[in-house]
Amino acid sequence: MDEDFRYGQLAIEARLITPEQFDHAMTEVKKNGQALRTILVKGSYIDEQTATRLYKALQRIVRDERAKSEAGLLAQKQIGGYRLIRRIGEGGMGEVYLAEQLNMHRQVALKVLHDKWAYDEEFRKRFLLEARAAGKLSHHNLIQVYDVGKYQGVYYFSMEYVDGVTVEDLIDHEGEVPLERVFDISLQVCNALRYLSREHIVHRDIKPANIMITKDNTVKLGDFGFIQSGYDAELMQEGTTLGTPDYISPEQARGDRNLDVRSDIYSLGATLFHMLNGDPMFKGSCSKVMRDHLDTIPPDLGKLRPNLPKDLVRVIAAMVEKDPADRYQSAEDLISDLEMAKIDAAGDHGSLPSTRSQIMHVITAEKGRIAQLEEQIIQEGQRRKIMMVLMIIPWTLTVLLVITLALFMIFG
Repeated sequence: MDEDFRYGQLAIEARLITPEQFDHAMTEVKKNGQALRTILVKGSYIDEQTATRLYKALQRIVRDERAKSEAGLLAQKQIGGYRLIRRIGEGGMGEVYLAEQLNMHRQVALKVLHDKWAYDEEFRKRFLLEARAAGKLSHHNLIQVYDVGKYQGVYYFSMEYVDGVTVEDLIDHEGEVPLERVFDISLQVCNALRYLSREHIVHRDIKPANIMITKDNTVKLGDFGFIQSGYDAELMQEGTTLGTPDYISPEQARGDRNLDVRSDIYSLGATLFHMLNGDPMFKGSCSKVMRDHLDTIPPDLGKLRPNLPKDLVRVIAAMVEKDPADRYQSAEDLISDLEMAKIDAAGDHGSLPSTRSQIMHVITAEKGRIAQLEEQIIQEGQRRKIMMVLMIIPWTLTVLLVITLALFMIFG
């Protein structure tokens, strides 16, 4: 009820509703047991998008207040060999703190599991096993996991602290992210996906908030969707790192267990759409967005942003195909097409790749395309030969039949 009251006060301050409308809506809240924002939307006081934005604003206010109230306490708190400095994030799974690893004298990001999950044996086991598996990964485009453990009943893992911004921050501040930056970010994320794919690991939670950019413009993918199980649905309802529906693949939305890199490619495609358009592919409630990912054809990015390179629009459309079989089948294939789209776009602006690795990658990509075309030509040639044979056979049989009949009539 306190949350509903504060939500109503925010709505009044924003002049979205009057005090009288607030009182009436709160009566409905007490009667029906529904959240105030739901009542306001049903009563057509505010639309669903405004209601969601207002709720997110309230969550930020509450988080800031909690962080300020606990700042002094956290500065003195220690978990194992880590001294907590300040909270830098939280979600349904747990909270993330900036911490000092005392024995290494370095700053890390420390993720602490919420008590509600720490008491569940299956969840604990999966958390520890998969966090340890992530700790074995090493790639410059991945946030490194250092350590995982338990201290006085508290489960945690520490990871590299990135002093930078997220893609979500870029979108919030810039709206439509500049094209050159989109190419740079997407190709670096693809490099991380290529590495993960070789290690037979699916990230499962690619979204703007999980793509970090350092001060030297290195892109780092972090915050793996560690737990893929029956908990996903519950976490989804809480809006956690596993549960952001704006970028979820159709197969992940269905609850499929056997995900592969194509699911991550879809999520990256949805992220690129948001970066280029300033808005996500689908809007609405969590359940509506989930249904849209399953059933609704995405908006035409080329019509929304007519100035975008057509090749890039085509690449993103292929990334967000509903059926995994219709998407890019590997990060390598996606990288090749993104590199070519980048060259086409750069050519329009007088800027072409200059480093040896960029040029070699383009040459390799073109060789691959030429090989595919040659294969298609060979297959087409073979099909034509078969068609010719099939066309000749009936004609030949007819000629033989005529000759046979003629001979029979002559020699009776």
